[in-house]
Parts: sequence; C-alpha cells; structure tokens
Amino acid sequence: MTEATQPRMARGTKLPLAALAAALFALLAFAPYASATADPVESGSATITLNNGFTKYLKTFGIKTTKIAPAKLKGKKATFPGTGGEVDPTTGGGTVNLGGGLKFKAGKKSAPVKGLVLDTNKKALFAKVAGKKIKLATVSGYSFTRAGFGVSMTIKKLKLTKTAAKKLNKKLGYAKGKPKPFIANKLMGSAKAEEQPATVTIVPGGNVSFNADQELLKKLKDVETEAAVIAPTTEKGFGNYELPISGGNIGPTGQAGQVQTAGGLLLTQKLPTSPTTALETEITLGNMWLDLSAKTVTVEVVAKSNASESLNLGNLGRSSIADLTITKVTTDAAARTVSVDSSAVLQPISAEVLEGFVKVYQAYYEAGFYAEFCAKAAPEKCESANPDQKAAEEKAGKEAAKEAAAKRVEKDHITAGNPLGTFSFTAQTQ
Repeated sequence: MTEATQPRMARGTKLPLAALAAALFALLAFAPYASATADPVESGSATITLNNGFTKYLKTFGIKTTKIAPAKLKGKKATFPGTGGEVDPTTGGGTVNLGGGLKFKAGKKSAPVKGLVLDTNKKALFAKVAGKKIKLATVSGYSFTRAGFGVSMTIKKLKLTKTAAKKLNKKLGYAKGKPKPFIANKLMGSAKAEEQPATVTIVPGGNVSFNADQELLKKLKDVETEAAVIAPTTEKGFGNYELPISGGNIGPTGQAGQVQTAGGLLLTQKLPTSPTTALETEITLGNMWLDLSAKTVTVEVVAKSNASESLNLGNLGRSSIADLTITKVTTDAAARTVSVDSSAVLQPISAEVLEGFVKVYQAYYEAGFYAEFCAKAAPEKCESANPDQKAAEEKAGKEAAKEAAAKRVEKDHITAGNPLGTFSFTAQTQ
C-alpha cells in the first residue's frame, strides 16, 4: 500500500479485534510457582544398627523386637525405605521420612514405633509411639557426603529420649516400679542413610537455547510484527535465542521440575495510519519457564495497544503458552548435570493471541485497500451524489478489499499445534 492508501480514518475507528481481546483476557489465569534450597526426597533408605547392649538389656525383661512392614529386620539391623521429606544436599540438613517401623513386645502388650522421621537440622529421630508423635532419639556424630544428586548420611549415636523411654515403659506395663527396660539417654544404636531427590535445585548459569520456528517468525514478519529480545536474553541469529538460566529445579531423569530463565521476547506490530500516527500493539513474553512436570512452556504476559482499549490490558501474569515434548535427556550424576532437548507447539490460547496480529493486519490492509479502490477504481471515488451509484461503488470496494485482504494473509494464519520451536539446555544442579 502507498501512503495515499493508508486508512487514516482508523484513528477514530475500532478495528474488529474482539477475538484478540478475548484471547488475551483468557491469559489472566495463572498458577504460582515456588522453589527452595532443600530438595524433595523421592527414594532412599535408612539402616539403624541397634546397639548390642540395648537389645540385650531389653531381653532381660523378655521384650522382643519385631518389624513393621515395609521395614526389614535382620539381626540387629533394621532397614526402612525412604518415603519423603526434603534435604539440602549442600549442607546435609533436612528431613527423611521412613516407612514401616519397629514393635517392642512384652507378653501380650506391645508398643509400635512407626512414622519415623530423621531430622538432621533438629538432630533428632522422631516417631509415633503408640500413636503419639514424639522425639524418639537424639542424633550425634552426624556427617554426610554427596551421593550423585542426593546425600549419604552417617549417624554415630542415637540415644533414647526421656519422653520416649517414659512412653515405651508405660505402654509395656513398666510405668511403676524399678528397674525399667527403657532408660533415658541410653544408646540405641547408630545409623546410615541415603536419599535421592525427586527434583534438584538448579544453580543459576548457562542458557536455554530457544530456536524459534522459522515459519512462525516469517508469518509474524509478513504481518509487520517484529520479535525483539528483552535483556539479558540474546539473539545469536534469526530466531536463535539464548535465555539465561536463572534458577528453578529439575528431576535427575529430566521429566520433572521447572527450569526458569530471565529476559524474554517483545512482539511489536506498528501499522502507520498517517505520517504521525500508527496502530501499535505490543505483547511481552517475559521470563520463560520450561515446566518439565506439566510439559508446558510458561511466560509472564504483558499486553499493550492503542488499537483498541480492550487490548490495552497491562500485566496479565504467568500463563502457559505451549505444550512441551521432551526428546532427549542426558544425566551425569557425578557432575550433577541434566541435559534436555525438547520441542514445543502452540496451545489454543497462545495461537489465538498470535493470530490476533494477523487479524489486526488483515483489517488494516482491508481498510487501506478500500481507500485505494475508491480513490482509483471508483469513478466517483465512493462519494457520488447519486445514492445508488455511491452504494454500488462502496459495495464493490468493500468486496474487493475483503477479498484482497484475505488473499494477502492466507499463508500467515497461526493455529494451535503449530510449532513454537525447540529448547535445549544443560542444567547444573547444587
């Protein structure tokens, strides 16, 4: 279109942008995200070696020690599977929840000890004794080493607490009189444990390489929409973006966690309506996160526009924009790194938002073509004093403009399932 064909009347005319506005409003729904230094425990085990003096003393009272499944007891070694908790692998501090338990039996009476929780920060082993949660033992001589992404723990001494001794004695019928089988501060034994995390905290550094789909970028460019980087994101080549990793967490298998990046992209469409005015729409896609658990890409969305008040929506929060397919995962437990390759396709809402750029341009082109048609093709320039002639010229102009605009953007339409691009990265974990 030439300058003479630009739709200057657009300054006072609302273009048909309802579809874009509705799509942007739909982005208001978002979910909060959080991260922590401690990593959630997925698996592991703890073995408590009962002290020989402790078990011998109990036997003098006729007290037997048995397992509560899924714990295992062989001789003086009781092994409990890890069922949860969270541990900071850099300090060894945290909790490990243990399945199963032990049962102390004296005749017909018994005292179950289960719901074990090893808390290295509080230097204690907690448990439910006869259904009540108490501190079962104090922990001393604690040390730890890294075991791949997780932690290997050693406890030299577990000593029975006064509260636990009193509870066990009462449950087994030794509340009154002396001597008693369970004695406060008595050495119960030692322990070793190992845990592996469900997800590991990512150390900021490195980049996610985002190769935007070239066809998608060309479609946007064809409707006068440019993609610019928001620092600290950089562009190595057309559509080849480097998104700095700012944090998050990741599963050792690459199938869980959220990889957070900083910066983002700014999509801008500027359509001149006169030498000094233009229709402008901007959509910010900031701080991309790869949600490996949900298999989605999320961004913080900001929408600004002078084309219509309904488009000038401001900050819309974090929203999911694409479905992610993980194509390759490489794990190095020794280096504690996880490398992931993936591809992404547009979700319905994000596709509709991007299609909004096409619709805006189509309406803009249609208005410009109509002005040019009336100026050059219509004998009376759509301003005839004869109502019939005026109506006929306007109708012909509108039909021609609509057809021309549809043909102009017929290869530019964007739909759900269209490729967004590929993402690849190597995350360094703590």
